Amino acid sequence: MNKIDTIAGGKPLHSGHDVPQTGVFSRVLSGSDAFQSYSRFCKDALYAGAQQPLWVESWLGDKSPEERLIALTFKNGKPVMALALEVRRMGPLSVACFAGGSHAHSNFPPIAGERLAMGDLYAVLHDIRTARPDIDALILTRMRKEFMGEPNPLLHLWHIESANLAFAKSLERARQAKAIASTSRMSRHRKIQRKLKPFGDVRVFQAQTRQEVDRLFDHFLQWKGEQLEQRGIANSFGPEEVQANYRRLFYAALDEEVPSYLLYGLEVAGELRAVNGYSRTAEGLLCDFLAYRNDELAQFALGEYLTYEVVSLAMQATDAVYDLGVGEARYKRSWCDLERQQFEVHVGLSFRGKMLTLITMAAERAKRFIKRNKNANAFVHKAREVLARAKSE
Repeated sequence: MNKIDTIAGGKPLHSGHDVPQTGVFSRVLSGSDAFQSYSRFCKDALYAGAQQPLWVESWLGDKSPEERLIALTFKNGKPVMALALEVRRMGPLSVACFAGGSHAHSNFPPIAGERLAMGDLYAVLHDIRTARPDIDALILTRMRKEFMGEPNPLLHLWHIESANLAFAKSLERARQAKAIASTSRMSRHRKIQRKLKPFGDVRVFQAQTRQEVDRLFDHFLQWKGEQLEQRGIANSFGPEEVQANYRRLFYAALDEEVPSYLLYGLEVAGELRAVNGYSRTAEGLLCDFLAYRNDELAQFALGEYLTYEVVSLAMQATDAVYDLGVGEARYKRSWCDLERQQFEVHVGLSFRGKMLTLITMAAERAKRFIKRNKNANAFVHKAREVLARAKSE
């Protein structure tokens, strides 16, 4: 048994060990059995975002026990919540956060059964601190405040608003209106269809094999890298570890009866033109990323064309919501009728961790001010583009 697989008080706890029948108790795991325990709990739990079991294993599977933890929380002897976290270094400090960094968004921890109260959450923090004294802070970002009518239990902890808003479209409202989008958008889509006909056959497809996953994901990485470079934004998809984890994720999803992660592509005359990547939640598809080829056909907004087609498929599949994901973008606002404010928890577990979270919260508030201020946001975007052009010359 790994030395880190302990409970509060330092006593080892195996998967079959009884848990206290009263009060709140958290089992903190990081060994080989952690993923199995987590997946078993998630079978009957409600969750979203980077707390999906396949995501957790894809991003944490190669980490050492010291670089990961899974906390399973019980209340009155029944499992009620789980947290799957990556332990990272921030200078001399260790911080536990959602696996995937900025790629982990719209997060909602797996919950089931009895709801947790404020005091229960502080008991969870105590158990994590006792089992993992090496961790200085928890920084949990981009979380949903509620999911499928259930409140996020982590709202009981001290929290702040995330810098970025999230946007979604209610497909139930669209069905009631018997229209996928506004009249002008549907008319524009039909017009683009007619304009594309002279170029060749148009095909929207979902990756069904590893070869198709590689083809779509490789093109996405190329196009996204070019677009971000032009805008002077750091490429979060650039690190090899990130690319390997995503590839592993989409490979594994191919073996699921109902894939929890999907890649859609748009072809025109046999040539790939746009790629969208999705995760599947209990309410429907969540768009994690997208990119398109920037050439002579870019004038037809083929990225938006692909999104329209996938939204249409989601309506046919009776999904409740199409989630456009986190981050401000004009096309998102033109689609959405749901605007969601996400939140973050920055909690210090040690004195050094408390000092760190004061800094990280201040930085997040400054970022939020810039993103919510049109003039400040426009200035930052312009400055990035100018710097990017100067760098390329």
